[in-house]
Amino acid sequence: MLPKPELTKIRIGIGAPNEPVQFSPKLAEMLGYFQKFGLTAEITGFEGDGKAVQAIVAGQLDMFVGGAGAAITSATTDTPTKVLAMNSTILDDGLFCGKDIKTAADVKGKTIAIGTFGGTAHGSALLMLKGLNLTTKETTIQQVGNESTRIAALKGGSIGCAVIGISQKTALTPLGLNLVFDLSTAKLQWGRSGLQARTDFIAKNPNTVLAVVAATLLAQNAMFSDTKTVTEKFVEFAQVKPDAAAIAIAAFQGYGSRSMMFTADAFTAPRDVLGTVNPAMANVDVTKCFDLTFLNKLKDSGFYAKNGIPLN
Repeated sequence: MLPKPELTKIRIGIGAPNEPVQFSPKLAEMLGYFQKFGLTAEITGFEGDGKAVQAIVAGQLDMFVGGAGAAITSATTDTPTKVLAMNSTILDDGLFCGKDIKTAADVKGKTIAIGTFGGTAHGSALLMLKGLNLTTKETTIQQVGNESTRIAALKGGSIGCAVIGISQKTALTPLGLNLVFDLSTAKLQWGRSGLQARTDFIAKNPNTVLAVVAATLLAQNAMFSDTKTVTEKFVEFAQVKPDAAAIAIAAFQGYGSRSMMFTADAFTAPRDVLGTVNPAMANVDVTKCFDLTFLNKLKDSGFYAKNGIPLN
């Protein structure tokens, strides 16, 4: 049994309401998990993390689901937030390169195309370089544009490599292009999406926060253990066709985190990317941007074991 929550109603925002990576709080509400722990949840969708952050700063939300970057950015404000559990710490991008670029040594000295500095593709590029044991001084990261533009540049030979979604592998490899690094299978963390709250709310309502984390964790695991029900609920919520929902949930199982555990590494790359466009972010202490207390309490109390939730 969890301790009685301080509140009976919780307001949670979702920054990407039509994506499985942020679906677990709404799924928890749909499956009755919040009610199980003495809470009624009001889930609101927002178009992007920025608007959800504005709502929590204004006091219109108690918690929200968004990227690690939101917590990092908030660390320099008077309304900091902390991430409590991560839906995903995996980016599903690949480093695709020209036909003569096959190894890390070949990548050295080449240009890597991304979307924009400070964006997720930029973060993917930094993680890929880390995985290849290369530094930013040994390559040139260049803003090229959206994925279609990057693919065209790669095909045309104007750039050596490009950050492109791994789903494009089947289309690009027959063209003689090489997948030099697959970020989706690497153990390199990026705080893609996580449940977070303002630090003052966490301090004032620890039992409520624990209940929300527990309910969300159960829903997150249902996305792996009860695919049929979850797909039906995603169709209902996201208003997508069943086939599209099934594909989206299956894909999530490849990059989602069942344990919702993470380390400080999930915040380091996002901070470094933010620092390239906002120098004030470069020195943020990422350990102040998250709180693993609640997940650890659930683990230590046997909640994970009782509900068949793996710890990896």
